Amino acid sequence: MRRTAWLVPMIAAGLLARTEAIRYLHLDEIQPVFAAFATAGIKAPTFSDAAEFDDWIRQRDGGVRGRIDRGLEDSISALVLTGSSFTTLPKIANAGDAVNAAGDLTPVARSRVVAFVQGIDEQNQERFAMVREFLRRQRIPDEEVRAFVIGIVRRFALEQAGFQRKHAQGPPRFDGGIGTETSLSTGFAIEDSLANLKSRGAIPARIRRIAVIGPGLDFAGDAFPPQSIQPFAVLESVLRLGLAQPSEVEITAFDLNPSVVMHLKMLPAKVRGGRYVLQLPAQAAAGWNAGATAYWQHFGDLIGKPVKPQFAARISAEELDIVTQTREAPAAQGFELLVATNVLQYYNPLERAMALTNIAQMLASGGIVLANNPLPTDKVQALEYLGVRHVSFTDNGAGDDIVTLRRR
Repeated sequence: MRRTAWLVPMIAAGLLARTEAIRYLHLDEIQPVFAAFATAGIKAPTFSDAAEFDDWIRQRDGGVRGRIDRGLEDSISALVLTGSSFTTLPKIANAGDAVNAAGDLTPVARSRVVAFVQGIDEQNQERFAMVREFLRRQRIPDEEVRAFVIGIVRRFALEQAGFQRKHAQGPPRFDGGIGTETSLSTGFAIEDSLANLKSRGAIPARIRRIAVIGPGLDFAGDAFPPQSIQPFAVLESVLRLGLAQPSEVEITAFDLNPSVVMHLKMLPAKVRGGRYVLQLPAQAAAGWNAGATAYWQHFGDLIGKPVKPQFAARISAEELDIVTQTREAPAAQGFELLVATNVLQYYNPLERAMALTNIAQMLASGGIVLANNPLPTDKVQALEYLGVRHVSFTDNGAGDDIVTLRRR
């Protein structure tokens, strides 16, 4: 059994006339955080003036974006090893199996690279459009594409083989399943936490503006088209809980990955030729408890199957590096709810504190933040820690820990 949610997005012209601006963090905004780290005996950077800081944060931004590019290389490598749309060769689900004892790609892996490179220009699907755009941004000449792909696949496979040796277990399998960034279990944990906050009176009575940081995009494997579940899941939850009015709510998805932003901005073009389908595989709910299973079964009930245009039109996307950048907007246009799950764990404590500083400035007074990672909340005085809630989605207690913060 496979459930699907049909999403037919349309862009409302009124949502395009925005007054917000994405900008880099200022020294006076982050200085209290640096001071808090220094007071705690943790080394923090110092700057002689704002210009020196501006150079530093732009370099930091370049470093963060470099990690995104490395992640895209990993996603492309997983697609090379497990994709089925461009070849009938056997999949290599365990990436470490793509290299031999000498550290070279195996014959099967090399054959899959050859087929993939040939398919880059032949495949008329979004994943390959993303690959083409990535190669363009990296300025890889046509004659060097094969060598480039061999290089990134080899690096990826060696890293996975090293992981296997270090942890005495098999490396992660890349078989086209649902990614953690967009998983339904996280959506269930968010909805449960929102319901708990509502019962405690700890959340704004009416939510109009929602931000989703790092909405995620299922890319590796090509059993189904790329999809981004979380913006739609958050929209469904706030409507189900009566926290938002359908005609008022707006969701802005912020991501540093150009492929994610491009995917979300292309939604109107997608639906002109068909429907945008969210695949919700039955195996994703295997072993879930009754509450989580009901969440999976009723996903899309309120926003429609297909999603009604007035709901789908409420979602927009912008590129933003949450570590170094914030969204500057009038106080009345701050977000009442911001969701940042499966994102902040990729950063060190200082970077997380910088991200929280940017997040605080994006929130309305009393605005709520939901995350699922330990956060240095003591370093950002603008945010109040409301606690952590464990949400189980199996009967044996497996689940997610949702951390809640509130803008003072």
